[in-house]
Amino acid sequence: MILLKYQLDTVSILKYATTEKAYIYRPIIRFLYEQYESFNHFSKPKEILEFLRENSIIDESYQESELYDDLKRLENWECIISRQDKELVYYTIEEFKNKRLKFQITPPVYEIEHTLMKLDDLEDRLTGALESREFERILKGVNTIANIKLDETNNDILLENWNALMGSLGNLRRNSVSYLAHLKSERAEKLFETQEFLIYKEKFVDYLTKFILTMNRNKHKIAKIISNISEEFINQYIERLIDYIASIPNPTLNPKEFSREKMKRDEINRWAELKRWFVRGDGSECDVEILLKQTEFSIQTMSRYALRLSEVKSNNQNRKKDYEVLASMFYQCESIQDAHKLSATCFGVVHTKHIYAEEKLTDTQNEEIWEQNQKTFTTTPRNQKYSRTKRIKSYVKASVKERQEQREEYIKNREKQREVLESLIVDNKIVLDDLGVVDPFVRKSILTWVNRGVQNKKRIGKTDFGKTFHLLVKSERKIKLQCNDGTMEIPDIVFEFETGE
Repeated sequence: MILLKYQLDTVSILKYATTEKAYIYRPIIRFLYEQYESFNHFSKPKEILEFLRENSIIDESYQESELYDDLKRLENWECIISRQDKELVYYTIEEFKNKRLKFQITPPVYEIEHTLMKLDDLEDRLTGALESREFERILKGVNTIANIKLDETNNDILLENWNALMGSLGNLRRNSVSYLAHLKSERAEKLFETQEFLIYKEKFVDYLTKFILTMNRNKHKIAKIISNISEEFINQYIERLIDYIASIPNPTLNPKEFSREKMKRDEINRWAELKRWFVRGDGSECDVEILLKQTEFSIQTMSRYALRLSEVKSNNQNRKKDYEVLASMFYQCESIQDAHKLSATCFGVVHTKHIYAEEKLTDTQNEEIWEQNQKTFTTTPRNQKYSRTKRIKSYVKASVKERQEQREEYIKNREKQREVLESLIVDNKIVLDDLGVVDPFVRKSILTWVNRGVQNKKRIGKTDFGKTFHLLVKSERKIKLQCNDGTMEIPDIVFEFETGE
């Protein structure tokens, strides 16, 4: 269970940045932040008032009493804390009653202001980086932890190694996410569409490629070491860390608020996150594989943009020399007919003729196209003398009798072909060199068998009638297969059929 210090409905410490008087509250917080950064932890109201006036945030009508009211409001929101100024000497009763105070920014608001300062220049600079050396640091870190002997190592060394490893993982996660998000931003996409991007494209690709190579070189080593570290060892390691942290004197920490269970749970979660980054879970990808895919996708995206820019640049180049060469080719033509042919080759045919026909009348593979009965179509010119005829939709009415006749004829032809092919089998073999003059369908069947036989390592295939054969090459010479419509040169092949089929 995650315990929250602040409720999710309202966060009072953020009011200073959203209220109507944020134009005063934010400069006050920023001044206290900068003073805190300079180790000047507490600031006097007089110093704050002087800062506001020098930067023209307030005018002369704004008095110190109003500043006190604003500071008290910020203190009520837990944005700042106050402490009495013990160095001040009270000369009047009024000063003593006011009890001059000094103010300091609270740690939560310090972190918020630190984040807001990063946001101020976020759009003006490239955030994150794909630091390939982080993988080497993580590999070194997990290797160090795996080889540590807990009984012989001091707790401060254990904490140093642990924080170094988790810090490297945090840097890798934070910087890689920021960098890849920047590459996918609208601003980056606009840059990719400019010609200036071509100058930096190679640097981008080399940078990402180096990151991918380092990732692939180290991710498996890291995953193997992490997998070999036992959970019992990690629990003992974390217990030693908690013992050391609990022994560090901290006057601001209430011993009753120190929770070993919470700290142990947090550190175990950090180790689980490291493991999830490099070790594949049950049916799920590890984070480093997701990072690898996104990086490769970024390279592909930039390559596509670069290719598009190169094509645009190439199309916009001066084609003067190309046209000069083409003009010289036309000049060398001996006749206008040669010039027409060259023009058609370079620019295409000016007047094209489209020839169309009905679908073929049969689906059989054994009948050549010139053997079919073709229809004659009359083409009419497109001018005013000829009116364009409307296309009338027609529907083919299926005839049961015609279909039955076609089926019977098809079966009869197939049976005839089977008988012819089986008559060629002598002693369960068909030797092509021994065949005489054959019909064209026999040639096509033989070519089909050859194609089926060579696709199998054992040179085994089946005919359309279910017979299994072995394809053998009898010799290296070529033979001539005589057909009714011509002669075909083919290797000296023998088909051996299995018996019992």
